[in-house]
Amino acid sequence: MGESEDFQKQYRNTIGLFTTGVTVVLVGAGDDIRGMTANAVTSVSLDPTMLLFCPDKTVGLSSYCEAGGRFTVNILASDQETTSNHFAGADMAPEHGFVDWPEAEGPPRIEGCVAALACRIHKVLDGGDHWIVLGEVTALHRGESTDDPLLFFSGSYRRLADKDG
Repeated sequence: MGESEDFQKQYRNTIGLFTTGVTVVLVGAGDDIRGMTANAVTSVSLDPTMLLFCPDKTVGLSSYCEAGGRFTVNILASDQETTSNHFAGADMAPEHGFVDWPEAEGPPRIEGCVAALACRIHKVLDGGDHWIVLGEVTALHRGESTDDPLLFFSGSYRRLADKDG
């Protein structure tokens, strides 16, 4: 049974009070790289090491989400708002570069990200109007600067407060 639009809006505004990091999930290979901004990314298990992300069923990236496929999760740095907006569908020129990542055996990672995780798709589950994509982590990358991630809270980008302030 579907919920009313008012309830859905209230839900979105309420769950938006949960602060998340901002990531870009990349799929594909070669010149056919697709991406989406995602804050619905969650660690699932240490043994095996797994995480999940939840793409809307209507986005083109969803067609790449099949068992055995590969994806990367790029945790964005605070100076990568434009990259986030680009992959969220904003009509703006991208300001990111891709870095080949042979250990990932799949899509590249985004230059300058705080960290990246390469995954092999383990299973795709129905999650209402989204898919729940479970991925087994196969490679890890930590950027040069890991203490300044981009955050999202209540519909806006945020940053961590200075540790000394």
